[in-house]
Amino acid sequence: MASALRPGVLACGILANTYVAKLYMSFGIRISGKIGTDEGANASKAQLNEAEYSGPFLAALLYLSAKGVECSYGGVIALLGQVVYTWSRIFGLPIFPIGALTRYIALPMLITSIYKTLD
Repeated sequence: MASALRPGVLACGILANTYVAKLYMSFGIRISGKIGTDEGANASKAQLNEAEYSGPFLAALLYLSAKGVECSYGGVIALLGQVVYTWSRIFGLPIFPIGALTRYIALPMLITSIYKTLD
Protein backbone atom coordinates (compact mmCIF):
# COMPACT_ATOMS: atom_id res chain seq x y z
CA MET A 1 0.00 0.00 0.00
CA ALA A 2 1.15 3.56 -0.59
CA SER A 3 3.12 5.17 2.21
CA ALA A 4 0.48 7.89 2.56
CA LEU A 5 -1.83 5.23 4.02
CA ARG A 6 0.57 4.45 6.86
CA PRO A 7 -1.21 5.40 10.07
CA GLY A 8 1.86 7.15 11.48
CA VAL A 9 1.97 9.49 8.48
CA LEU A 10 -1.76 10.16 8.79
CA ALA A 11 -1.38 10.83 12.53
CA CYS A 12 1.25 13.45 11.67
CA GLY A 13 -1.25 15.05 9.29
CA ILE A 14 -3.95 15.14 12.00
CA LEU A 15 -1.50 16.63 14.48
CA ALA A 16 -0.26 19.21 11.96
CA ASN A 17 -3.84 20.31 11.25
CA THR A 18 -4.48 20.63 14.99
CA TYR A 19 -1.33 22.70 15.41
CA VAL A 20 -2.17 25.06 12.55
CA ALA A 21 -5.74 25.50 13.85
CA LYS A 22 -4.37 26.43 17.27
CA LEU A 23 -1.89 28.86 15.71
CA TYR A 24 -4.73 30.46 13.77
CA MET A 25 -6.78 30.88 16.95
CA SER A 26 -3.83 32.33 18.85
CA PHE A 27 -2.45 34.67 16.22
CA GLY A 28 -5.26 35.15 13.70
CA ILE A 29 -8.05 35.63 16.21
CA ARG A 30 -6.91 36.31 19.78
CA ILE A 31 -3.89 38.56 19.18
CA SER A 32 -5.61 40.42 16.35
CA GLY A 33 -8.49 41.29 18.70
CA LYS A 34 -11.20 39.35 16.85
CA ILE A 35 -12.14 37.16 19.81
CA GLY A 36 -15.45 38.96 20.49
CA THR A 37 -16.54 39.07 16.85
CA ASP A 38 -18.66 36.66 14.82
CA GLU A 39 -15.50 35.63 12.97
CA GLY A 40 -13.78 34.87 16.26
CA ALA A 41 -16.73 32.90 17.62
CA ASN A 42 -16.96 30.85 14.42
CA ALA A 43 -13.22 30.12 14.40
CA SER A 44 -13.36 29.15 18.06
CA LYS A 45 -16.22 26.71 17.46
CA ALA A 46 -14.38 25.19 14.50
CA GLN A 47 -11.15 24.79 16.44
CA LEU A 48 -12.90 23.26 19.46
CA ASN A 49 -14.77 20.81 17.26
CA GLU A 50 -11.55 19.88 15.49
CA ALA A 51 -9.87 19.29 18.86
CA GLU A 52 -12.76 17.04 19.93
CA TYR A 53 -12.06 14.65 17.07
CA SER A 54 -8.27 14.87 16.97
CA GLY A 55 -7.79 12.90 20.19
CA PRO A 56 -9.65 9.75 19.13
CA PHE A 57 -8.19 9.91 15.63
CA LEU A 58 -4.65 10.30 16.95
CA ALA A 59 -5.11 7.47 19.45
CA ALA A 60 -6.46 5.13 16.78
CA LEU A 61 -3.83 5.98 14.18
CA LEU A 62 -0.93 5.79 16.61
CA TYR A 63 -2.20 2.44 17.93
CA LEU A 64 -2.38 1.08 14.39
CA SER A 65 1.08 2.45 13.68
CA ALA A 66 2.49 0.77 16.81
CA LYS A 67 0.91 -2.51 15.68
CA GLY A 68 2.42 -2.11 12.20
CA VAL A 69 -1.01 -2.20 10.57
CA GLU A 70 -2.08 -0.13 7.60
CA CYS A 71 -5.52 1.34 8.17
CA SER A 72 -7.22 1.01 4.81
CA TYR A 73 -8.89 4.30 3.96
CA GLY A 74 -10.26 5.19 7.39
CA GLY A 75 -7.21 7.26 8.29
CA VAL A 76 -7.20 9.13 4.99
CA ILE A 77 -10.89 9.91 5.37
CA ALA A 78 -10.28 11.08 8.95
CA LEU A 79 -7.52 13.43 7.88
CA LEU A 80 -9.49 14.82 4.95
CA GLY A 81 -12.56 15.25 7.13
CA GLN A 82 -10.59 17.15 9.75
CA VAL A 83 -9.01 19.48 7.21
CA VAL A 84 -12.21 20.08 5.23
CA TYR A 85 -14.33 20.66 8.33
CA THR A 86 -11.91 22.93 10.16
CA TRP A 87 -10.90 25.25 7.37
CA SER A 88 -14.21 25.43 5.53
CA ARG A 89 -15.91 26.25 8.84
CA ILE A 90 -13.31 28.88 9.75
CA PHE A 91 -13.50 30.56 6.35
CA GLY A 92 -17.30 30.32 6.08
CA LEU A 93 -17.45 27.88 3.18
CA PRO A 94 -20.68 25.90 2.88
CA ILE A 95 -18.90 22.54 2.50
CA PHE A 96 -18.09 22.04 6.19
CA PRO A 97 -20.93 19.49 6.68
CA ILE A 98 -19.09 17.22 4.22
CA GLY A 99 -16.05 17.33 6.48
CA ALA A 100 -18.21 16.56 9.50
CA LEU A 101 -19.87 13.60 7.80
CA THR A 102 -16.59 12.10 6.63
CA ARG A 103 -15.42 11.95 10.23
CA TYR A 104 -18.54 9.91 11.10
CA ILE A 105 -17.50 7.51 8.35
CA ALA A 106 -13.83 7.41 9.35
CA LEU A 107 -14.27 6.57 13.02
CA PRO A 108 -16.03 3.20 12.53
CA MET A 109 -13.51 2.32 9.82
CA LEU A 110 -10.69 2.93 12.30
CA ILE A 111 -12.54 0.99 15.00
CA THR A 112 -12.80 -1.94 12.59
CA SER A 113 -9.08 -1.74 11.81
CA ILE A 114 -8.26 -1.76 15.52
CA TYR A 115 -10.67 -4.61 16.22
CA LYS A 116 -8.95 -6.76 13.60
CA THR A 117 -5.68 -6.45 15.55
CA LEU A 118 -7.12 -7.85 18.77
CA ASP A 119 -6.30 -11.40 19.77
